[in-house]
Amino acid sequence: MASGKKKKKKRTEEENREFNQDWTETFAFICKTDGLPTCLICHEKLAHNKKSNLERHFTTKHTQFAGKYPTGDARKKAVEELQKKQQQSSFMLSNWAQSSNNVNLASFAV
Repeated sequence: MASGKKKKKKRTEEENREFNQDWTETFAFICKTDGLPTCLICHEKLAHNKKSNLERHFTTKHTQFAGKYPTGDARKKAVEELQKKQQQSSFMLSNWAQSSNNVNLASFAV
């Protein structure tokens, strides 16, 4: 007969999963400040830093990208371009947010 003890479920926060920088080139994912992996191609965020989740997303949703840019220098250059575009868009968004904040401050000053 069982001793009556329930097995404690392991929480994902307790597993100390960290984003592996090799996944950026391999699966076109980056890790943003929130700690979640984000796809550079479709900008979808995944819930956990697990290689299997990133690989599944990449192989099922981005087969054309994988075919067009096989592993190696071609994929590395394509991922670098995607990273540059992502950085530019986040920079533009932060500039826009700052300019609207400046307008609000100016209206209060008047």
